[in-house]
Amino acid sequence: MTVAARVALIVATGLLVGVITEIGQGLLPDGFSQIANSISPWLLVAFLLGSRMPDRRWAAAAGFGTLAFALIGYYALTQLRFGYGGSTGSLVLWSIAAIVGGPVFGLAGWTWRVEDGWPRAAAIGLLAAVAIAEGCYLIAILPEAAVGAGFVIVGMCAPLLLGRTVAERGRAYLAVVPALALGVAGYMVFLWLATLTSML
Repeated sequence: MTVAARVALIVATGLLVGVITEIGQGLLPDGFSQIANSISPWLLVAFLLGSRMPDRRWAAAAGFGTLAFALIGYYALTQLRFGYGGSTGSLVLWSIAAIVGGPVFGLAGWTWRVEDGWPRAAAIGLLAAVAIAEGCYLIAILPEAAVGAGFVIVGMCAPLLLGRTVAERGRAYLAVVPALALGVAGYMVFLWLATLTSML
């Protein structure tokens, strides 16, 4: 894949994710619309796109670029449909998510595709952990527990789906434990930032 094709893929994927997110928030019923307002699906896209990149630098850049263009797509469509681009606090919050989460999960995707052993297991565990952490949070705050439970189930299935061998799946499940601690810590920081930026 040429450099131009990689850039086009990153831009197009990001814009599409943003547009789908904005539309999904309006189409999904109350409570379930949280699915389209969650960080895990965006990080999954960064992970998958990073896995298609030729090296670590491109993977990290792809993760960031995907989430950055997702923000552009989301807020541009919000502006077109409703005449406003969203709150400053929300933009700051999701920009921080793109800057931090995008490169991390883009690189994790590349590691999953290229590496073996514990690095690959850790990449899978990281992806699983973020879905589980977000699912537990959603169970706690939403009246529809099924939404959060769905995130947890997806996270628990990630090692089964992404591991190549039984041994690798076992390592990935072990990697979920420390990754979940990081995921919970990261998600708590994200929530703290959400509270902080809501005042902007």
